[in-house]
Amino acid sequence: QGVYMAADLAADLDKLLAALGGAWLVLTLLRRATASREAAAVADGSAAPSDTAEALRRLQWQYLPAWLLFKAADWMQGPYFHEVYASKRHVATGEPFSDTDVSRLFLAGFVAATLVGTAAGSLVDSRGRRAGCVLYAAAAGAAAASVVCERPELLLAGRVVGGIGTSLLAAAPEAWLCAEHARLSLPAASLGGIFGWAYFGDSLVAIASGQVASRAASAGGPQAPFLASLPLLAAGAAIASATWRENRGGKGGGGAAGDEDGAAARIAAPGRDDA
Repeated sequence: QGVYMAADLAADLDKLLAALGGAWLVLTLLRRATASREAAAVADGSAAPSDTAEALRRLQWQYLPAWLLFKAADWMQGPYFHEVYASKRHVATGEPFSDTDVSRLFLAGFVAATLVGTAAGSLVDSRGRRAGCVLYAAAAGAAAASVVCERPELLLAGRVVGGIGTSLLAAAPEAWLCAEHARLSLPAASLGGIFGWAYFGDSLVAIASGQVASRAASAGGPQAPFLASLPLLAAGAAIASATWRENRGGKGGGGAAGDEDGAAARIAAPGRDDA
């Protein structure tokens, strides 16, 4: 078993960033392939004018890089939760964690996600959706860093914080996109197009992240994928902080009005009646 050195981490992150760049290149080429059809639609009056098309492209460039970085970090961590916890030993006795111990940690994360998920949408709507994304990155980063600990209570706290982050990831980014799309008064059909690009890119990022995480785990153990995800979370939070305009639900909150109010709450709890 070799030690997972900084050089190994840098090389793996270079590969992941190259994969992210490749995914973005594919998205850009596909977008350009449709440009002529969009131009023709504008010319015959069936599509939005050029300023609206430019606003749509700008929104895509704001949203997709941060979203894909958040998802890349999430994909890197997911496959190794059981392995990293199963590798731990009790400090007092030196005994390895049992399946029951690991199950309790998983349960703590699920319970935290469930409890916070019922309120995460409303909280994000009221406090700010961009802030919710940054808070997700902080929570996911803290949870990832906690895997280096050996004390059960710290691992448990990490899982709880990770569950909170999961709820925020499910609510905040997409709610920000919906509200910003509405604020710009972009064509309703174009929102589905952005989501299409986002999830197409996510599928490519999932493959690349899995490959990088596998190599990291082989070289540095099950903790390595979690540590390698930290720069991705930081980059995603930095992009969101620098390029996203804060929006909130409710009048005067700086977000979209009308039927976009409470977007995060409906995303986090799709069965809820907001009337």
